[in-house]
Amino acid sequence: MLSTSQTRSTTETISRVIVDKNYVIVKNIYKGKQYNLYLAIKQEQSDDIDSFEHQDKYYLIKMKKQTQQNEAIPELQFLIRLKDSNCVPILINYGEQVIKGSKYHYQIMERHGPSIKLIYNYLSRNIPLPIICLIAIQALTCLEIVHKHQIVHRNLRPKKLLLSTNGNQILLSDFKYACKFKKQHGSIMINEVYKLNSNKLFLNKYSSVSQHLNQVPTPKDDLESLAYILLIYASNSNIFQIKAENKTLKLKKLESIKLSIIPEIAFKQAPLEFIHFLHLVKTSNANDYPQDYEKFKQLFRKIILSNGYTEKELSYPLFHMNFQEKTQQSQFHSQTSKFKKMQHQKMSSESIKEENADDEISLYQIEKVGEDRTIEPLIKGLGLKQFKHISYLNQTQVGSQIVKLKFTKK
Repeated sequence: MLSTSQTRSTTETISRVIVDKNYVIVKNIYKGKQYNLYLAIKQEQSDDIDSFEHQDKYYLIKMKKQTQQNEAIPELQFLIRLKDSNCVPILINYGEQVIKGSKYHYQIMERHGPSIKLIYNYLSRNIPLPIICLIAIQALTCLEIVHKHQIVHRNLRPKKLLLSTNGNQILLSDFKYACKFKKQHGSIMINEVYKLNSNKLFLNKYSSVSQHLNQVPTPKDDLESLAYILLIYASNSNIFQIKAENKTLKLKKLESIKLSIIPEIAFKQAPLEFIHFLHLVKTSNANDYPQDYEKFKQLFRKIILSNGYTEKELSYPLFHMNFQEKTQQSQFHSQTSKFKKMQHQKMSSESIKEENADDEISLYQIEKVGEDRTIEPLIKGLGLKQFKHISYLNQTQVGSQIVKLKFTKK
């Protein structure tokens, strides 16, 4: 496609190709099976084509080769629908163009920041906890807006969560598998056009259990995927990093793990609020819409406050478009040091209210939660019993919790 190199990402300069009569392609920055992504500059600024000192001049162009006559691009419908929502990349223009004898669909977008996945890898899998909470709150706000427009994303993963152009907001990208829904007679329905038998083709390790079971997509699926992302990033768990002979077997193993998972053990290094978020989502009814997004956000705001911050005081300083400036690096390292210092201090032991307290068999009283607000010390002392679920109740006495455990006999 457009004479790109065979590598997936390259800095190879492309011979001058002008898209939409105004944008000169500078280089290919991503090559995929479905589309290519290019960095471009306006034609009147093309004298600077070999100089990257003015990064704010650059745009992103997404190119997809047309494979059939009058091929529709469903993703465009959703981007246009959400263009004023401030939760998706800003779409400047789109259309079709013949380049070197082939017809392409193109989308011209404002340049955005890196993905959460890139940030996670850049920081050696160690994003400060308050920043993960900020990501959670902004991602929930984004999903709330998307769901309000009656859209389910269906393919949520860290690669699809991007920083905005100014590096202060989370954006949701890639709506090629999204679908519209409506609530009718108390149930969520989707358009027949989106009922794909090939549902499993786009499953990933963060997909919800319902998606693995090929159920009707609902907003709950997006929330469950977000919960898995946050738990993995907060705990550095590798529970979803599995190997298999082929993709079908890998998806089957992932499905089995999600059906039998005990979050308190699988993500034992994650704060309790993250685990509670997953429980709230999984125990909700798929037809419950709208979900209580504000209640979910409060869980993460509580952690931010316990670390001595407010939501407005947090930002992503290292990842602004000009992130190489020394002043911003200094600010980031200072903020990171403060996070680490706060995380090693004793956290508040206020527990989370339990939503459903049925079927418990055994009660264990503990006087102290781990300093990192996890229950790892408790789990280590449980002996040989096999537990299916661990939940929490508030106690009036400060620093005390009741942990309820359901277990099965060997």
